[in-house]
Amino acid sequence: MNFVFVGTSAGARGTETHLVCMVRALVQAGHDVLTVARPEGYIARELATSGLPVEPGIFRNAADVRGAPRVLRAIRRVKADWLVGSFGHEYWPLLTLGRLTRTPVALFRHLNSRLKSMSRVLLPRWADRFIVVSEHMRSFMMEQGVARERVSLLYNPLELERFRPDAALRVESRRALGVEDGTVLVGFVGALKPEKGAFRLASAFNQAMPLRPLLRALWVGEEAAHAKVREAIAPELHGRHILRGWTADMRPLYAAMDVLAVPSEWLEPFGRVSIEAQACGVPVLASRIGGLPETIREGETGFLFPPGDEAAWRDALATAADMSPEQRRTVGEAGARFVRERFSTERIAAEFIELLGAPRVR
Repeated sequence: MNFVFVGTSAGARGTETHLVCMVRALVQAGHDVLTVARPEGYIARELATSGLPVEPGIFRNAADVRGAPRVLRAIRRVKADWLVGSFGHEYWPLLTLGRLTRTPVALFRHLNSRLKSMSRVLLPRWADRFIVVSEHMRSFMMEQGVARERVSLLYNPLELERFRPDAALRVESRRALGVEDGTVLVGFVGALKPEKGAFRLASAFNQAMPLRPLLRALWVGEEAAHAKVREAIAPELHGRHILRGWTADMRPLYAAMDVLAVPSEWLEPFGRVSIEAQACGVPVLASRIGGLPETIREGETGFLFPPGDEAAWRDALATAADMSPEQRRTVGEAGARFVRERFSTERIAAEFIELLGAPRVR
């Protein structure tokens, strides 16, 4: 098949990563893909690094028509079978361009925010495929009145050639972070905000660390919020916390971890950091909320806890510290297998092609 993907976002988070992974996976599977992306943006840079073609273009909002000529040129250039969008401000321009060129349109929905009333009624009907990234998101759309049969499910893909267990990298990364042998390093990766559970997790560490001398924490998030995290940490425990800013390559930090904590308190659409860590052989502790439970085989690749329950998270941290290296290794190996079986780019690309070939719901 021939595809035009459109992603003119200025960001570099989960939705942008999803688009890049999907494009690479489809090209590896033998499909022809041209992406319309913001010049010098994350998506354009990542695809250019892979030697994949990019048509420069920008949609700043739903009423911005300046990106339209670029999309039209891309559709003609590859003789597109499908036009694919992932960002809300691009939905209506792409639906319009799809109708003008008689090109089927597939729209991904990554956000857990409610659609406006007109969008809620029309988007799932006008798009040839309306796709969400978790069963939780599909239920959320149904709560808004969208018929289940109009919403398709396709999980996020993960590039397993990048995220994988690496014993040598683990030794190197822990040495660079100053983490001693025998230390149990629990990581947090995400926005350092209350809705991500960051500060309640800090409080749980305050309670668990005095009980478990080998427990340490690694925080990965925006540097502007580091001061607030330090304020939440008991002063006598500061030396047992490591704070790092965002990095383009998370693999060394995952490799250093013994466990990843994902204590979100809001409805996560999916949980990319959960599958990234598991792919690297890291057990995951996560909140039972949103799409996070779909990223874990509970009791086998990780464990789920009530969101916002500080006592439960304190006990979870203590239990993680009590696990033997062999126990954590067993859980980590199960996680790597699970992600390979369920979220590999090869599998998700094949499911995407199958989904596009299914009859459209009218």
